[in-house]
Amino acid sequence: MRFRATSLAALAAIPLALSACGAAPAPTPEPAPAPPKAAGPEGVEWAGRLCGLVNDFSASQKSLPAVDKSNTQAMKNSVVARLDTASKTADGTVRGLQELPPSPIEGGDQVNQGIRDGFVQIRDVLVGARAKADQVDPNDKQKFTEGMTALQAELQKSSQVDLNSKFGALEKNKQLAAAAKQAPGCQPFFNPAPAQPAPA
Repeated sequence: MRFRATSLAALAAIPLALSACGAAPAPTPEPAPAPPKAAGPEGVEWAGRLCGLVNDFSASQKSLPAVDKSNTQAMKNSVVARLDTASKTADGTVRGLQELPPSPIEGGDQVNQGIRDGFVQIRDVLVGARAKADQVDPNDKQKFTEGMTALQAELQKSSQVDLNSKFGALEKNKQLAAAAKQAPGCQPFFNPAPAQPAPA
């Protein structure tokens, strides 16, 4: 069986979906809303730290340990190492979001909470997958295939994590969105690099 870590690759791409927020069809014209209050330097810094934590997670998922397909034992060991790294990074993202100071922009704490909840779900999926990887038997071809199939099914749960809506809450908070657009740490979301094909 050829193991493809497509779910882990998808996790890296989830945060970049924010870049599509501005591509929705133009709504029916309505009276122009009042412009958002200008974001102060504290708000810009806070938004940048929030984006930086998410962007660091995304970047780390693109440099996970490679899967060694030379034999079943090596494959299991490399998959375990990959999941260990991914789950620890996700946990670090959750802790970083928890340690952010209170938002100087109204509603920012609620946005942070939503994004943090999403990363808790991602971390839990990765921890669950890590547990499945431990159970894979590399000495029996059929059991190895069954174990890898169960592992992939566990990773598929990542598709249920709706980070798009979490970032949508940031976009809806006009003052926070304005701060994010000024923050260097948020620029990868507004000007993403070209997508790379997922590794086999």
